[in-house]
This record gives sequence, C-alpha cells and structure tokens, in this order.
Amino acid sequence: MNWPAMDLRGLAPWAGLSTASLEDAQVVVAGIPYDGSAAYRRGAALAPAAIRRLSAAMPPVDERGRWLGGIRVCDLGDLSMGRSVETGWEAVADRLAEVPPAAFLTVIGGDHCSEVPILAAEVRRHPGLAVVWVDAHPDLDDVSRGGRWTCGCALRRALEVAGMEPETAVFLGCRDFDPEEVELIRSRGLTLVTAAELAADPAIVERAVRDLAGRPVHLSFDIDVLDPAFAPGTEIASAGGLSTRQALTLLNRLASGCRLVGLDVCEVSPPLDQADITVLAALKVVFETWACLFPGPADGDR
Repeated sequence: MNWPAMDLRGLAPWAGLSTASLEDAQVVVAGIPYDGSAAYRRGAALAPAAIRRLSAAMPPVDERGRWLGGIRVCDLGDLSMGRSVETGWEAVADRLAEVPPAAFLTVIGGDHCSEVPILAAEVRRHPGLAVVWVDAHPDLDDVSRGGRWTCGCALRRALEVAGMEPETAVFLGCRDFDPEEVELIRSRGLTLVTAAELAADPAIVERAVRDLAGRPVHLSFDIDVLDPAFAPGTEIASAGGLSTRQALTLLNRLASGCRLVGLDVCEVSPPLDQADITVLAALKVVFETWACLFPGPADGDR
C-alpha cells in the first residue's frame, strides 16, 4: 500500500532548531548513506535522507514538555564510504574526527558497518572511549555470511580499527546470536544484558554500565533492538524485542548513568517501513537523547 506523504511544507529540518557553525554547535549531525554490508535486505542507505526529511515533523519539545529550542545544531550532510566500508571508512572517520569534542556527535546510518568510521573517529575525539551497543545482534563475528565486512562483523571490525578491546563494549537488548559470538562473550566475560533480562528488570541497566562511570561513552542504537511491531523497516526484523517505551526508558537510564558523547542510529530501511513507523521511532530516539543531555525549561515556562 502506498501511504500519503507527510505534508512538511514550511517546516525546517531538525524541528527547526537553531543552526550553528561546526565550532559553535552543541550537536553535530552527519549521515552515512551506506548499505553495502547488508547480508539480507538493503535499503538502509536511504535512511539519512528519510530521517532528515521527517525531522521537520518533530516538535522542539520533548515528551516531558521541556523546550529544546536552545539546542544549536550543525548538520554536516551525508558522508560517503563509496562502494565498500573496507576501503571507504577512513575518509569518513577523518571527517567525523574534526567535530569538536565538546559537541555531541549524532550519526544516522546506513547499515551497522557505519560503526567502523564512527568508532574510529570517536576514540580520537574522546580517548578512553567505551561503547554501549543497543542491538538485537552483538555483531561480533570475525566472518559472517561470507565476508569479514558484513553487518554480522560490524562491531568486531569497528573495535579493531579503533584500537579498542571487546571489554570496552556493553551489550544491551541482544537476542539473536551466532555461536562464535556467544563463545567470545563468555570467554572474555563481556557485559551482556539480553532483551529478556531488560524486559524483566529495567533497573539492570544501571548495574550493567556502573563500571563506565566517568568514561566517555558512545551509544550505538540499532533500530532492530525494537520489536518488529514497533520498527518493521529494518534489514533483519527479530521478534521478541523492546517496545519503543522500553527503549526510551533505557535511554533515560543510560543518560543518567553514563557520560554520553555520541549517538548513532542504524539499520533503518525506509523501503521496508510501514507509514514511516520506523523512521519516526528513530527520530524519537534521537530527540529524546538530545533532551536528556540538553534539558530545557518546561514549554510553558519559557
């Protein structure tokens, strides 16, 4: 079914928030329109354009009624990795590394191999970086679906190029595993909180990230951590995931327990979406994360 397009005439992207130079921005946004590492269904390369377009529909007020209009945003546009992340990640990493450390980096993928240049840049911006991986899949395979640069290897390759150890990652919301990933997680004693554990005890998040206190943390949010009922437009829809409400609670707990310095949202596939449900969920994640970091006054108090 073809859904009618949302009428966004007269509306500016990113909720009409103030635009700023790279040096003066509090939030710096970039898109990575790449899906060359998708193992099953492509389409995520179209996500940055779709998310940026529908960002105009977002209000400059968070779900608690706090005004976000004071946030200054610089949008770098889209950064190309060319035909392959294996050969194209370095140029993207160099550009992202130019973002001043004081700014909150927000990257819109792309498939999850977008993480390769992101982590390579973030560790340069913030030495001692840790990553919180919110995803249905750990993406820790050395080889997956016939290659070393497919999405099942996304975090494995990203940690390697960034010079980070697996122990610097915390995994939240996972529920689909390859045997190799389970073995690595167990043998290295990595911190994993499954989707089932999160649903049973939301407070487990604070315990999972306790050791990250004080460290700079990049949050990587794969939209497939949500149940397909809440995010159908993704490469590998995995049943048994989080609701959007649970994900927003998770974000609030992370923001209060970690020193977040960056966010990426990956694996949104507009061709697989229904009535923009997934794109709008991704935007909700972005804006509510910004709200946690830059809370404004209640809308009526301005």
